[in-house]
Amino acid sequence: MFPFSGRGLGCLRLCLLRVWAGEATGRWACGTCQSRLYGSGGSQPEVSRSDPARGTLKEWALLSQKLHVQTIGGKVICLGTIYGNIDIHASDKSTVTVDKLQGSSVNISTEDGLLKVKYLYTESSFLSSAAGDITLGSVHGNITLRSKMGNITVDSSSGCLNALAQQGAIDVYVSQLGKVELKVHKGSILVKVASSLQAYLQLSGKEIDVNSDVHVEEMNEAHRDDGVIITGFLNQTSEHEKWIKADAPKGTIRFRSQSWFQSLKLQD
Repeated sequence: MFPFSGRGLGCLRLCLLRVWAGEATGRWACGTCQSRLYGSGGSQPEVSRSDPARGTLKEWALLSQKLHVQTIGGKVICLGTIYGNIDIHASDKSTVTVDKLQGSSVNISTEDGLLKVKYLYTESSFLSSAAGDITLGSVHGNITLRSKMGNITVDSSSGCLNALAQQGAIDVYVSQLGKVELKVHKGSILVKVASSLQAYLQLSGKEIDVNSDVHVEEMNEAHRDDGVIITGFLNQTSEHEKWIKADAPKGTIRFRSQSWFQSLKLQD
């Protein structure tokens, strides 16, 4: 069982978690799914069945500063906003879908299932998947993403972002910048930036395509046997504290300008 923080870290919030899955055992485990839920404060989560006809649907109403979820072969769906420090580990083909997370630390991992978060507001986050896609909406803070054989998509990044994919594609829109580092060993990278963004730029790949609508000062292009390296400054800045680095040694890097409105996805 995981250690828990106390009430001294701040106000405790009521969180709603729904879990679909197979079978399970263990204390505080859903009776019909292999998912365990742990909360702080020494009290068990309250469990209610919202739709008896569905059989495997459970709602967990949890009052906790820390939330820990483990599941094998099912679905973890977090509705609304979850506050606090969150640990979610989904193995096998389990998927994780979250509306909004807000807290100091977030750690989410899947093996062969989708990891999807619409809104992420944290000081530090680590999200990983072995073979599933990582799909994020609007993210804020220091975000680290790791994928072995899946794609990484970030609709809007504000802060520091470090994304690494062994095999797959990375698609990121940078709205506000701290430090952004993107790398894919076997695959391509698409970087979209706000038109007014100021940053140092370093792109390295087998092929690089910088759109004409991107204004790069002091651009330097160096060709080598296995690819191209482009460096420069976006929008007349000379600072190196804020930068975008992208590396795709066996793929193509595409760099585009995009408005905030274009980054919005007006669908569920």
